Amino acid sequence: MNSIVISDNQGYLIIDNNFKLVNLSPNVKKYAESPETLAIGQDIRSNFPELIGLEDTLISLGPSSEESFILNGIAREQSSGSNSYFNLTIKKNGNNLILFLEDVTELMLLRQSLNQKINESEITLNELKRFEYCTNKIVDSMGDILLITDSSGVINRANEAIKNILGYSSSEVLNRHITEIIDDPKFDYARVFKSLESLKFKEKSCQKLEFSCTNKENSKDKKAIEFNCFLAPTEVKEIFKCVYIGRDITVRKQAEAEIRQALEKEKELKELKSIFISMASHEFRNPLSSILVCADVLIETKDNLHLEETQFYLTSIKEAALNMEYLLEDVLILSKTEAKQQKLNFSYFDLKEFCQQLIKKLKLSHQDRVINLIVPEDSLEVNADEKLLGHIITNLLSNALKYSASDKPVNLEVTRQENIVVLEVQDQGIGVPPEAQKHLFESFYRANNVGNIPGTGLGLAIVKRAIDLHQGNISLTSQPGIGTTIRVELPIITN
Repeated sequence: MNSIVISDNQGYLIIDNNFKLVNLSPNVKKYAESPETLAIGQDIRSNFPELIGLEDTLISLGPSSEESFILNGIAREQSSGSNSYFNLTIKKNGNNLILFLEDVTELMLLRQSLNQKINESEITLNELKRFEYCTNKIVDSMGDILLITDSSGVINRANEAIKNILGYSSSEVLNRHITEIIDDPKFDYARVFKSLESLKFKEKSCQKLEFSCTNKENSKDKKAIEFNCFLAPTEVKEIFKCVYIGRDITVRKQAEAEIRQALEKEKELKELKSIFISMASHEFRNPLSSILVCADVLIETKDNLHLEETQFYLTSIKEAALNMEYLLEDVLILSKTEAKQQKLNFSYFDLKEFCQQLIKKLKLSHQDRVINLIVPEDSLEVNADEKLLGHIITNLLSNALKYSASDKPVNLEVTRQENIVVLEVQDQGIGVPPEAQKHLFESFYRANNVGNIPGTGLGLAIVKRAIDLHQGNISLTSQPGIGTTIRVELPIITN
Protein backbone atom coordinates (compact mmCIF):
# COMPACT_ATOMS: atom_id res chain seq x y z
CA MET A 1 0.00 0.00 0.00
CA ASN A 2 1.30 3.47 -0.89
CA SER A 3 2.10 5.82 1.99
CA ILE A 4 -0.68 8.26 2.86
CA VAL A 5 0.28 11.93 3.04
CA ILE A 6 -1.74 14.00 5.48
CA SER A 7 -1.40 17.42 7.12
CA ASP A 8 -1.11 18.11 10.85
CA ASN A 9 -4.87 18.63 11.27
CA GLN A 10 -5.79 15.41 9.44
CA GLY A 11 -6.01 11.73 10.33
CA TYR A 12 -7.07 8.60 8.49
CA LEU A 13 -8.70 5.20 8.99
CA ILE A 14 -8.45 2.20 6.65
CA ILE A 15 -11.36 -0.26 6.81
CA ASP A 16 -12.39 -3.35 4.85
CA ASN A 17 -15.76 -3.94 3.19
CA ASN A 18 -17.14 -5.20 6.51
CA PHE A 19 -16.20 -1.88 8.11
CA LYS A 20 -13.53 -3.58 10.25
CA LEU A 21 -10.58 -1.36 11.12
CA VAL A 22 -7.42 -2.33 9.21
CA ASN A 23 -5.12 0.61 10.00
CA LEU A 24 -5.23 4.11 11.46
CA SER A 25 -3.07 7.17 11.97
CA PRO A 26 -1.89 8.01 15.52
CA ASN A 27 -4.01 11.17 15.88
CA VAL A 28 -7.32 9.75 14.69
CA LYS A 29 -8.70 8.57 18.05
CA LYS A 30 -9.78 12.09 19.05
CA TYR A 31 -12.47 11.91 16.36
CA ALA A 32 -14.04 8.70 17.75
CA GLU A 33 -17.11 8.53 20.01
CA SER A 34 -15.23 6.23 22.40
CA PRO A 35 -11.50 6.57 21.70
CA GLU A 36 -10.55 3.79 24.12
CA THR A 37 -12.53 1.19 22.11
CA LEU A 38 -11.06 2.12 18.72
CA ALA A 39 -8.78 -0.83 17.79
CA ILE A 40 -7.67 -2.89 14.80
CA GLY A 41 -10.31 -5.44 13.81
CA GLN A 42 -13.15 -3.54 15.50
CA ASP A 43 -16.24 -2.39 13.60
CA ILE A 44 -15.78 1.38 13.39
CA ARG A 45 -19.50 2.14 13.13
CA SER A 46 -19.75 2.10 16.90
CA ASN A 47 -17.29 4.99 17.04
CA PHE A 48 -18.48 6.67 13.86
CA PRO A 49 -22.27 6.21 13.87
CA GLU A 50 -22.51 8.71 10.97
CA LEU A 51 -21.63 5.78 8.68
CA ILE A 52 -24.65 3.72 9.66
CA GLY A 53 -27.04 3.52 6.72
CA LEU A 54 -24.34 4.55 4.22
CA GLU A 55 -22.75 1.11 3.84
CA ASP A 56 -24.06 0.33 0.34
CA THR A 57 -23.20 3.80 -0.92
CA LEU A 58 -19.63 3.63 0.39
CA ILE A 59 -18.93 0.10 -0.83
CA SER A 60 -20.16 1.09 -4.30
CA LEU A 61 -17.62 3.92 -4.59
CA GLY A 62 -15.53 3.62 -7.73
CA PRO A 63 -11.73 3.34 -7.73
CA SER A 64 -11.31 6.80 -9.30
CA SER A 65 -9.27 9.17 -7.10
CA GLU A 66 -11.80 11.90 -7.82
CA GLU A 67 -14.79 9.89 -6.59
CA SER A 68 -15.42 10.32 -2.88
CA PHE A 69 -18.13 10.67 -0.27
CA ILE A 70 -17.93 13.66 2.08
CA LEU A 71 -19.59 14.46 5.42
CA ASN A 72 -18.90 17.98 6.64
CA GLY A 73 -19.15 19.54 10.10
CA ILE A 74 -19.43 16.38 12.25
CA ALA A 75 -19.50 17.34 15.94
CA ARG A 76 -17.85 15.55 18.87
CA GLU A 77 -18.33 16.55 22.49
CA GLN A 78 -15.01 16.82 24.31
CA SER A 79 -14.30 16.02 27.95
CA SER A 80 -14.18 19.77 28.62
CA GLY A 81 -17.81 20.06 27.54
CA SER A 82 -17.05 21.96 24.33
CA ASN A 83 -17.55 20.60 20.82
CA SER A 84 -14.93 19.83 18.22
CA TYR A 85 -15.76 19.50 14.53
CA PHE A 86 -14.29 17.54 11.65
CA ASN A 87 -14.93 16.77 7.99
CA LEU A 88 -14.99 13.14 6.86
CA THR A 89 -13.94 12.21 3.30
CA ILE A 90 -14.23 8.56 2.18
CA LYS A 91 -12.45 7.12 -0.86
CA LYS A 92 -11.95 3.66 -2.36
CA ASN A 93 -8.47 2.09 -2.15
CA GLY A 94 -8.39 -1.38 -3.67
CA ASN A 95 -10.61 -3.62 -1.59
CA ASN A 96 -10.53 -1.20 1.30
CA LEU A 97 -11.96 2.19 2.13
CA ILE A 98 -9.88 5.12 3.41
CA LEU A 99 -11.54 7.62 5.72
CA PHE A 100 -9.78 10.99 5.88
CA LEU A 101 -10.67 13.10 8.93
CA GLU A 102 -9.86 16.82 8.95
CA ASP A 103 -10.14 18.96 12.09
CA VAL A 104 -12.26 22.04 11.21
CA THR A 105 -13.09 23.13 14.77
CA GLU A 106 -11.50 26.54 14.39
CA LEU A 107 -13.28 27.19 11.09
CA MET A 108 -16.68 26.10 12.45
CA LEU A 109 -16.30 28.25 15.56
CA LEU A 110 -15.28 31.16 13.37
CA ARG A 111 -18.37 30.71 11.22
CA GLN A 112 -20.60 30.51 14.29
CA SER A 113 -19.02 33.68 15.64
CA LEU A 114 -19.43 35.38 12.27
CA ASN A 115 -23.11 34.42 12.05
CA GLN A 116 -23.67 35.80 15.54
CA LYS A 117 -21.97 39.06 14.58
CA ILE A 118 -24.04 39.25 11.41
CA ASN A 119 -27.23 38.85 13.43
CA GLU A 120 -26.09 41.50 15.89
CA SER A 121 -25.18 43.80 12.98
CA GLU A 122 -28.63 43.33 11.44
CA ILE A 123 -30.25 44.29 14.73
CA THR A 124 -28.05 47.37 14.97
CA LEU A 125 -28.75 48.22 11.34
CA ASN A 126 -32.49 48.02 11.87
CA GLU A 127 -32.19 50.30 14.88
CA LEU A 128 -30.16 52.75 12.81
CA LYS A 129 -32.74 52.64 10.02
CA ARG A 130 -35.52 53.44 12.48
CA PHE A 131 -33.43 56.26 13.93
CA GLU A 132 -32.68 57.55 10.44
CA TYR A 133 -36.36 57.44 9.52
CA CYS A 134 -37.30 59.48 12.60
CA THR A 135 -34.44 61.90 12.00
CA ASN A 136 -35.46 62.44 8.38
CA LYS A 137 -39.03 63.15 9.43
CA ILE A 138 -37.84 65.69 11.99
CA VAL A 139 -35.49 67.34 9.48
CA ASP A 140 -38.18 67.56 6.79
CA SER A 141 -40.66 69.09 9.20
CA MET A 142 -38.25 71.78 10.41
CA GLY A 143 -39.10 75.37 9.62
CA ASP A 144 -35.42 76.33 9.73
CA ILE A 145 -32.91 75.76 6.94
CA LEU A 146 -30.61 72.77 7.40
CA LEU A 147 -27.40 72.60 5.36
CA ILE A 148 -24.66 70.00 5.91
CA THR A 149 -21.33 70.46 4.12
CA ASP A 150 -18.00 68.67 3.97
CA SER A 151 -14.82 70.38 5.10
CA SER A 152 -14.42 71.97 1.66
CA GLY A 153 -17.81 73.67 1.84
CA VAL A 154 -19.65 71.41 -0.63
CA ILE A 155 -23.27 70.83 0.39
CA ASN A 156 -24.09 67.17 1.06
CA ARG A 157 -27.61 67.58 2.49
CA ALA A 158 -30.38 70.13 2.71
CA ASN A 159 -33.98 70.11 3.90
CA GLU A 160 -37.13 71.40 2.26
CA ALA A 161 -37.24 74.59 4.37
CA ILE A 162 -34.71 76.17 2.00
CA LYS A 163 -37.42 76.22 -0.69
CA ASN A 164 -39.73 78.35 1.43
CA ILE A 165 -37.01 80.75 2.53
CA LEU A 166 -34.54 81.02 -0.40
CA GLY A 167 -36.41 79.48 -3.33
CA TYR A 168 -34.05 76.52 -3.85
CA SER A 169 -35.26 72.93 -3.82
CA SER A 170 -33.31 70.64 -1.52
CA SER A 171 -31.97 68.61 -4.46
CA GLU A 172 -30.97 71.76 -6.35
CA VAL A 173 -28.36 72.83 -3.79
CA LEU A 174 -26.71 69.42 -3.43
CA ASN A 175 -23.07 69.34 -4.55
CA ARG A 176 -22.95 73.12 -4.79
CA HIS A 177 -20.56 75.19 -2.75
CA ILE A 178 -22.14 76.84 0.26
CA THR A 179 -20.87 80.27 -0.82
CA GLU A 180 -23.32 80.04 -3.72
CA ILE A 181 -26.17 79.94 -1.18
CA ILE A 182 -24.70 82.08 1.59
CA ASP A 183 -23.42 84.82 -0.74
CA ASP A 184 -22.68 87.30 2.02
CA PRO A 185 -19.17 88.77 1.51
CA LYS A 186 -18.59 88.48 5.24
CA PHE A 187 -19.02 84.72 5.02
CA ASP A 188 -15.72 82.83 4.90
CA TYR A 189 -16.56 79.14 5.13
CA ALA A 190 -12.91 78.15 5.68
CA ARG A 191 -12.61 80.52 8.64
CA VAL A 192 -15.92 79.27 10.07
CA PHE A 193 -14.81 75.64 9.78
CA LYS A 194 -11.44 76.36 11.38
CA SER A 195 -13.11 78.24 14.23
CA LEU A 196 -15.50 75.35 14.85
CA GLU A 197 -12.62 72.89 14.87
CA SER A 198 -11.09 74.76 17.80
CA LEU A 199 -14.38 74.36 19.72
CA LYS A 200 -15.28 70.75 18.88
CA PHE A 201 -14.08 69.29 22.18
CA LYS A 202 -15.40 72.10 24.34
CA GLU A 203 -18.73 72.27 26.13
CA LYS A 204 -19.96 75.18 23.98
CA SER A 205 -19.09 73.87 20.51
CA CYS A 206 -21.79 75.79 18.62
CA GLN A 207 -21.39 79.22 17.00
CA LYS A 208 -24.19 81.62 16.16
CA LEU A 209 -23.54 83.65 12.98
CA GLU A 210 -25.66 86.00 10.89
CA PHE A 211 -25.38 86.31 7.10
CA SER A 212 -27.48 87.58 4.25
CA CYS A 213 -28.58 85.24 1.47
CA THR A 214 -30.11 86.02 -1.92
CA ASN A 215 -33.46 84.54 -2.84
CA LYS A 216 -33.08 82.52 -6.04
CA GLU A 217 -36.44 83.68 -7.42
CA ASN A 218 -35.78 87.36 -6.70
CA SER A 219 -32.18 88.62 -6.72
CA LYS A 220 -33.28 91.75 -4.89
CA ASP A 221 -34.74 89.77 -2.03
CA LYS A 222 -31.98 89.51 0.58
CA LYS A 223 -32.82 87.24 3.48
CA ALA A 224 -31.18 87.70 6.86
CA ILE A 225 -30.40 84.24 8.21
CA GLU A 226 -29.15 83.44 11.70
CA PHE A 227 -27.10 80.26 11.57
CA ASN A 228 -26.24 77.95 14.42
CA CYS A 229 -23.09 76.17 13.22
CA PHE A 230 -21.36 73.14 14.67
CA LEU A 231 -19.22 70.21 13.53
CA ALA A 232 -20.63 66.68 13.35
CA PRO A 233 -18.38 63.59 13.31
CA THR A 234 -18.49 61.17 10.37
CA GLU A 235 -17.76 57.47 10.14
CA VAL A 236 -14.13 58.37 9.39
CA LYS A 237 -12.06 59.34 12.41
CA GLU A 238 -10.99 63.00 12.54
CA ILE A 239 -13.20 63.84 9.53
CA PHE A 240 -16.04 66.23 10.36
CA LYS A 241 -18.97 67.79 8.52
CA CYS A 242 -20.27 71.26 9.19
CA VAL A 243 -23.95 71.69 10.09
CA TYR A 244 -25.69 75.02 9.43
CA ILE A 245 -29.16 75.47 10.95
CA GLY A 246 -30.49 78.78 9.63
CA ARG A 247 -33.49 80.74 10.88
CA ASP A 248 -34.99 83.51 8.77
CA ILE A 249 -34.65 86.65 10.88
CA THR A 250 -35.36 89.02 8.01
CA VAL A 251 -38.43 90.57 9.68
CA ARG A 252 -36.53 91.04 12.90
CA LYS A 253 -33.57 92.59 11.10
CA GLN A 254 -35.88 94.88 9.15
CA ALA A 255 -37.36 96.08 12.40
CA GLU A 256 -33.89 96.74 13.73
CA ALA A 257 -33.01 98.61 10.53
CA GLU A 258 -36.09 100.78 10.84
CA ILE A 259 -35.01 101.73 14.36
CA ARG A 260 -31.52 102.55 13.12
CA GLN A 261 -32.97 104.63 10.27
CA ALA A 262 -34.45 106.94 12.90
CA LEU A 263 -30.90 107.68 14.06
CA GLU A 264 -29.01 107.75 10.80
CA LYS A 265 -29.46 107.28 7.12
CA GLU A 266 -29.50 103.81 5.87
CA LYS A 267 -26.34 102.94 4.07
CA GLU A 268 -26.88 101.56 0.63
CA LEU A 269 -25.99 97.98 0.28
CA LYS A 270 -23.37 97.26 -2.34
CA GLU A 271 -24.25 95.00 -5.21
CA LEU A 272 -22.09 91.95 -4.82
CA LYS A 273 -20.90 89.44 -7.34
CA SER A 274 -21.67 85.87 -6.44
CA ILE A 275 -18.71 83.73 -5.66
CA PHE A 276 -18.89 80.62 -7.79
CA ILE A 277 -16.28 78.09 -6.85
CA SER A 278 -16.77 75.01 -9.02
CA MET A 279 -15.68 72.08 -6.99
CA ALA A 280 -17.12 68.77 -8.12
CA SER A 281 -18.50 66.50 -5.52
CA HIS A 282 -16.53 63.42 -6.05
CA GLU A 283 -17.88 60.05 -4.94
CA PHE A 284 -14.90 58.17 -3.74
CA ARG A 285 -16.28 54.67 -3.66
CA ASN A 286 -13.95 53.30 -0.85
CA PRO A 287 -12.21 50.47 -2.65
CA LEU A 288 -11.53 49.09 0.75
CA SER A 289 -15.16 47.97 0.90
CA SER A 290 -14.66 46.01 -2.34
CA ILE A 291 -11.48 44.45 -0.98
CA LEU A 292 -13.17 43.46 2.28
CA VAL A 293 -16.19 41.94 0.52
CA CYS A 294 -14.00 39.89 -1.83
CA ALA A 295 -11.74 38.80 1.03
CA ASP A 296 -14.75 37.71 3.11
CA VAL A 297 -16.09 35.63 0.22
CA LEU A 298 -12.71 33.99 -0.31
CA ILE A 299 -12.40 33.18 3.41
CA GLU A 300 -15.95 31.92 3.92
CA THR A 301 -16.34 29.86 0.74
CA LYS A 302 -12.78 28.98 -0.22
CA ASP A 303 -13.53 25.23 -0.19
CA ASN A 304 -16.53 25.63 -2.52
CA LEU A 305 -15.19 28.17 -5.04
CA HIS A 306 -14.14 27.20 -8.53
CA LEU A 307 -10.79 28.42 -9.83
CA GLU A 308 -12.53 30.96 -12.09
CA GLU A 309 -14.51 32.38 -9.16
CA THR A 310 -11.42 32.64 -7.01
CA GLN A 311 -9.59 34.42 -9.82
CA PHE A 312 -12.51 36.85 -10.19
CA TYR A 313 -12.37 37.89 -6.55
CA LEU A 314 -8.58 38.16 -6.57
CA THR A 315 -8.76 40.33 -9.71
CA SER A 316 -11.39 42.54 -8.04
CA ILE A 317 -9.11 43.03 -5.04
CA LYS A 318 -6.22 43.92 -7.33
CA GLU A 319 -8.29 46.44 -9.32
CA ALA A 320 -9.56 48.12 -6.13
CA ALA A 321 -6.01 48.40 -4.79
CA LEU A 322 -4.82 49.86 -8.11
CA ASN A 323 -7.59 52.47 -8.00
CA MET A 324 -6.39 53.54 -4.56
CA GLU A 325 -2.82 53.68 -5.83
CA TYR A 326 -3.77 55.81 -8.83
CA LEU A 327 -5.76 58.27 -6.70
CA LEU A 328 -2.99 58.64 -4.13
CA GLU A 329 -0.44 59.10 -6.92
CA ASP A 330 -2.58 61.85 -8.49
CA VAL A 331 -2.95 63.68 -5.18
CA LEU A 332 0.79 63.40 -4.50
CA ILE A 333 1.77 64.77 -7.91
CA LEU A 334 -0.78 67.59 -7.65
CA SER A 335 0.45 68.62 -4.20
CA LYS A 336 4.07 68.56 -5.34
CA THR A 337 3.40 70.66 -8.42
CA GLU A 338 1.32 73.20 -6.50
CA ALA A 339 4.08 73.43 -3.87
CA LYS A 340 6.64 73.71 -6.73
CA GLN A 341 8.46 70.68 -5.38
CA GLN A 342 8.01 68.51 -8.46
CA LYS A 343 11.30 68.07 -10.31
CA LEU A 344 11.77 66.56 -13.75
CA ASN A 345 13.84 63.40 -13.98
CA PHE A 346 14.84 63.33 -17.65
CA SER A 347 15.78 60.09 -19.36
CA TYR A 348 16.02 58.81 -22.93
CA PHE A 349 13.51 56.23 -24.12
CA ASP A 350 11.57 55.08 -27.20
CA LEU A 351 8.18 56.85 -27.19
CA LYS A 352 6.62 54.31 -29.55
CA GLU A 353 7.39 51.35 -27.27
CA PHE A 354 6.46 53.47 -24.24
CA CYS A 355 2.96 54.16 -25.63
CA GLN A 356 2.48 50.50 -26.51
CA GLN A 357 3.25 49.49 -22.91
CA LEU A 358 0.87 52.12 -21.49
CA ILE A 359 -1.97 50.92 -23.73
CA LYS A 360 -1.25 47.32 -22.81
CA LYS A 361 -1.55 48.23 -19.12
CA LEU A 362 -4.79 50.16 -19.71
CA LYS A 363 -6.28 47.18 -21.56
CA LEU A 364 -6.01 45.12 -18.38
CA SER A 365 -8.84 47.17 -16.86
CA HIS A 366 -10.61 47.94 -20.18
CA GLN A 367 -10.45 44.54 -21.86
CA ASP A 368 -13.47 45.14 -24.09
CA ARG A 369 -12.29 48.54 -25.39
CA VAL A 370 -10.50 49.38 -28.63
CA ILE A 371 -7.49 51.72 -28.31
CA ASN A 372 -5.86 52.54 -31.65
CA LEU A 373 -2.22 53.64 -31.59
CA ILE A 374 -1.06 55.57 -34.64
CA VAL A 375 2.73 56.10 -34.57
CA PRO A 376 5.59 56.48 -37.06
CA GLU A 377 7.07 53.20 -38.26
CA ASP A 378 10.55 54.05 -36.96
CA SER A 379 11.41 54.32 -33.28
CA LEU A 380 11.05 57.80 -31.78
CA GLU A 381 13.59 58.58 -29.06
CA VAL A 382 12.62 61.31 -26.61
CA ASN A 383 14.18 62.95 -23.54
CA ALA A 384 11.49 63.45 -20.89
CA ASP A 385 10.35 62.59 -17.39
CA GLU A 386 9.06 59.07 -18.04
CA LYS A 387 6.77 59.04 -14.98
CA LEU A 388 5.08 62.38 -15.75
CA LEU A 389 4.76 61.61 -19.45
CA GLY A 390 3.10 58.34 -18.46
CA HIS A 391 0.62 60.33 -16.34
CA ILE A 392 -0.11 62.65 -19.25
CA ILE A 393 -0.87 59.86 -21.73
CA THR A 394 -2.62 57.56 -19.24
CA ASN A 395 -4.91 60.31 -17.91
CA LEU A 396 -5.89 61.46 -21.40
CA LEU A 397 -6.62 57.90 -22.56
CA SER A 398 -8.48 57.05 -19.33
CA ASN A 399 -10.70 60.12 -19.72
CA ALA A 400 -11.39 59.25 -23.35
CA LEU A 401 -12.40 55.71 -22.34
CA LYS A 402 -14.44 56.88 -19.35
CA TYR A 403 -16.51 59.49 -21.20
CA SER A 404 -17.24 57.46 -24.36
CA ALA A 405 -19.42 54.42 -24.98
CA SER A 406 -17.85 50.98 -24.68
CA ASP A 407 -18.38 50.27 -28.39
CA LYS A 408 -16.56 53.43 -29.50
CA PRO A 409 -12.80 53.31 -30.21
CA VAL A 410 -10.26 55.72 -28.76
CA ASN A 411 -7.32 56.91 -30.86
CA LEU A 412 -3.83 57.98 -29.78
CA GLU A 413 -1.84 59.51 -32.63
CA VAL A 414 1.84 60.37 -32.21
CA THR A 415 3.54 62.59 -34.81
CA ARG A 416 6.77 64.56 -35.06
CA GLN A 417 7.22 68.19 -36.02
CA GLU A 418 10.94 69.04 -35.96
CA ASN A 419 11.93 68.75 -32.26
CA ILE A 420 8.31 68.62 -31.03
CA VAL A 421 6.25 65.54 -30.30
CA VAL A 422 2.54 65.96 -30.96
CA LEU A 423 0.13 63.68 -29.08
CA GLU A 424 -3.51 63.68 -30.10
CA VAL A 425 -6.12 61.71 -28.12
CA GLN A 426 -9.49 61.47 -29.86
CA ASP A 427 -12.75 59.98 -28.63
CA GLN A 428 -16.37 59.84 -29.72
CA GLY A 429 -17.79 60.52 -26.28
CA ILE A 430 -20.07 63.00 -24.54
CA GLY A 431 -17.89 66.01 -25.35
CA VAL A 432 -17.28 69.14 -23.26
CA PRO A 433 -19.77 72.06 -23.20
CA PRO A 434 -18.22 75.33 -24.50
CA GLU A 435 -18.73 77.13 -21.19
CA ALA A 436 -16.80 74.41 -19.33
CA GLN A 437 -13.79 74.20 -21.62
CA LYS A 438 -11.92 77.17 -20.13
CA HIS A 439 -12.18 75.65 -16.63
CA LEU A 440 -11.34 72.09 -17.60
CA PHE A 441 -7.72 72.18 -16.42
CA GLU A 442 -8.56 73.59 -12.98
CA SER A 443 -8.22 71.33 -9.94
CA PHE A 444 -11.43 69.53 -8.91
CA TYR A 445 -13.41 71.00 -11.81
CA ARG A 446 -15.78 68.74 -13.73
CA ALA A 447 -18.13 69.70 -16.54
CA ASN A 448 -21.85 69.76 -15.80
CA ASN A 449 -22.65 67.01 -18.32
CA VAL A 450 -20.72 64.17 -16.69
CA GLY A 451 -23.78 62.94 -14.78
CA ASN A 452 -23.01 59.96 -12.55
CA ILE A 453 -19.70 59.11 -14.20
CA PRO A 454 -17.18 58.94 -11.30
CA GLY A 455 -14.13 61.19 -11.22
CA THR A 456 -12.06 63.47 -9.01
CA GLY A 457 -11.47 66.46 -11.28
CA LEU A 458 -7.72 66.03 -10.74
CA GLY A 459 -6.67 64.21 -13.91
CA LEU A 460 -6.54 67.10 -16.39
CA ALA A 461 -5.15 69.47 -13.75
CA ILE A 462 -2.20 67.09 -13.29
CA VAL A 463 -1.84 66.74 -17.07
CA LYS A 464 -1.67 70.54 -17.47
CA ARG A 465 0.97 70.91 -14.75
CA ALA A 466 3.08 68.05 -16.15
CA ILE A 467 2.95 69.65 -19.63
CA ASP A 468 3.89 73.05 -18.21
CA LEU A 469 6.92 71.48 -16.49
CA HIS A 470 8.01 70.15 -19.91
CA GLN A 471 7.40 73.64 -21.39
CA GLY A 472 4.74 72.21 -23.66
CA ASN A 473 1.23 73.21 -24.72
CA ILE A 474 -2.19 71.58 -24.52
CA SER A 475 -5.35 72.47 -26.43
CA LEU A 476 -8.82 71.04 -26.73
CA THR A 477 -11.52 70.91 -29.38
CA SER A 478 -14.83 69.38 -28.45
CA GLN A 479 -18.49 69.24 -29.38
CA PRO A 480 -21.09 67.88 -26.94
CA GLY A 481 -22.48 64.56 -28.10
CA ILE A 482 -19.84 64.18 -30.83
CA GLY A 483 -16.50 63.83 -29.10
CA THR A 484 -13.29 65.45 -27.97
CA THR A 485 -9.76 65.79 -29.33
CA ILE A 486 -6.95 66.88 -27.01
CA ARG A 487 -3.66 67.95 -28.59
CA VAL A 488 -0.41 68.01 -26.62
CA GLU A 489 2.85 69.50 -27.93
CA LEU A 490 6.08 68.65 -26.10
CA PRO A 491 9.62 69.76 -27.09
CA ILE A 492 11.20 66.46 -26.06
CA ILE A 493 12.64 64.96 -29.28
CA THR A 494 16.40 64.35 -29.10
CA ASN A 495 18.68 65.36 -31.96
